[in-house]
Amino acid sequence: MSTLFTVGYGAWKTTARMAGLLAGLQQAGVTTLIDTRHSPCASATDPRSFYGPKDWNLQPTGGMAEALARQGIRYLWLVELGNPQKNDPAMQVLKWQLADEQGNWPIHRGLRQLADLIRAQPHTCCLLCACEQYETCHRRLVAEAVRDRYFGGDLSIQNIGSRRVEHKSPGSSIH
Repeated sequence: MSTLFTVGYGAWKTTARMAGLLAGLQQAGVTTLIDTRHSPCASATDPRSFYGPKDWNLQPTGGMAEALARQGIRYLWLVELGNPQKNDPAMQVLKWQLADEQGNWPIHRGLRQLADLIRAQPHTCCLLCACEQYETCHRRLVAEAVRDRYFGGDLSIQNIGSRRVEHKSPGSSIH
């Protein structure tokens, strides 16, 4: 059975965020990190700004992609897997798009790409978002959708937390 990992970098304090994230990915054996954020870049360009570039942002130099590459982990940004309405904590727009049987929304294209990546051995994939809590993050909906649609429920989903890798069997959610 294949495994899909997920991680929310908010699980680590900002002072230890990148180190904790890298350690968690290495412990799980992740080889490809798939960024599911709609906007992985800093919202300000001034590094002195609170909203300026940080290690976990996508940047022209430095930042997440470079740190991952140094550890031998491939970085891939699949914007199609992002929550289409970030001001919708109930994720109604994403749920509506996932339920649309026509499959013409970007999320459907992203799910197909994700399924192909998971099947392409020897990749060990992990979905990334900023949210600390798996249960309330859109990455849970994405992980469960790819499991149910492309793997008939036969895909293990494991969340990487700040303390350990949390294991769950197929068909159950992670706490």
